[in-house]
Amino acid sequence: MTQMIETGEIHFFYRPKIDVYQPSGVDDLQRMYLALVPDDRDLARLFIVGRKQLPDILAGEADPSERHWLLLAEVGTPVEIGEALRPVHYETKTRGERQTPQAIPVGSGRYVIAARDDSTQIAYRLRAPKTVGAAQEALNIQDEARFVIAVRNPSVKVPGFPDAQPDYPSDLSVKFADERWIDISDSRLLDHEDAQLVLIGAEEQAAPLEIGANGKADPFATFGLAAGDWPDDPLESGAFAAATGDAEPVESEGDRSKGGRRGGPVAARTDSAAGVTSALTGISFPSDRAGLVRQARDNDAPDEVIDLIENMPERRFETMADVSKAVGEVR
Repeated sequence: MTQMIETGEIHFFYRPKIDVYQPSGVDDLQRMYLALVPDDRDLARLFIVGRKQLPDILAGEADPSERHWLLLAEVGTPVEIGEALRPVHYETKTRGERQTPQAIPVGSGRYVIAARDDSTQIAYRLRAPKTVGAAQEALNIQDEARFVIAVRNPSVKVPGFPDAQPDYPSDLSVKFADERWIDISDSRLLDHEDAQLVLIGAEEQAAPLEIGANGKADPFATFGLAAGDWPDDPLESGAFAAATGDAEPVESEGDRSKGGRRGGPVAARTDSAAGVTSALTGISFPSDRAGLVRQARDNDAPDEVIDLIENMPERRFETMADVSKAVGEVR
């Protein structure tokens, strides 16, 4: 028996590393993103994809060892999420002026989340590109696929996953009980920033989950992006494309750490304040600032996240909460 939970648009993006003109593979990327836009709601969710790839699908069955995390970096209206995808021109104390490239759409289609076979599954089918190319193959994006998906209990630490703490209301928190992972019985579990999910490769086809032919899947219209300012090669031919968009005016480092709902600050939050958590995956506390920087570099963190950590106050950090507090002190 299959119980439908949610349908909507799914979009994949990649953000090239700073100073990489023409990306050709995962090593040239800062981030991979997955965006879900549920039908009939003025809402969008932007996830950072761990390892900058979707998990492999092996031998037609879910492999518990082939799992990747998702970190919910931003929740807002689709237009607000579009702002987080834009390029940002900012100034740092140690490296001068820097520009974070725009996030480039690399796949768009429709998705469904449903309860089936004692698990929650998400299936998608691309509408663009028509045929997957080098860019999609590098990111493990297929023309259609199905994954087991679950939400992490924020009170239980899981090795290899970011130490983030979503602010769930009590009626959602009780659903976790003592479980490490729970199914998505309530789609509101996906509406709280810093929520963490696990994806496990299941099948190279969406069936038996049904994805209707109706509904839009246009990243430019959905997120309020000017098509002329955004490269569309990945959606047309499946090839990697260089970032081409113009950045917003220079933002101060203080603005970069605050977040917000317009242009540069939102984009900076996605790749800095939220990004610090994933950049420090595997860190051993206590640590000094130099240790945080080393861990971020080992995790191939984006340059602007490393800049932010380098400009944090020098002190002894006992917990991730201490790090979060220091991020807020960067002005």
